[in-house]
Amino acid sequence: MSIEDRQRDGAELEVPGVVYEVFARREPHGAYVEQGSFVAGSPEMALVLARENFLRRGPIYGLWVVPRAAIAILEDGDELFRGDKTYREVGDYQYLIEKWRHYHQHAMTPDTMA
Repeated sequence: MSIEDRQRDGAELEVPGVVYEVFARREPHGAYVEQGSFVAGSPEMALVLARENFLRRGPIYGLWVVPRAAIAILEDGDELFRGDKTYREVGDYQYLIEKWRHYHQHAMTPDTMA
């Protein structure tokens, strides 16, 4: 039975090796962005495949080749929000603007100190 026949039947495909994810930095100080994934039999082969497939697409300033199993993923359903942390948001410090205005307008002078 061919791979195409198995895919049509909905059967699971068993692929020998490990799935690796590739992330590349295309600008000197840019962020790493996912480029794709592939299956390789060893970490050395994964680096060879990453170089062959992703380094020919323009200049690259960094390349990460990571086993998919090593990536920890948090998604929307997970506990991403951990309580009220509005004190970290800028909006909670609006009252300070008024305080600074008040103290600036009513600044102490040598005359008011005496």
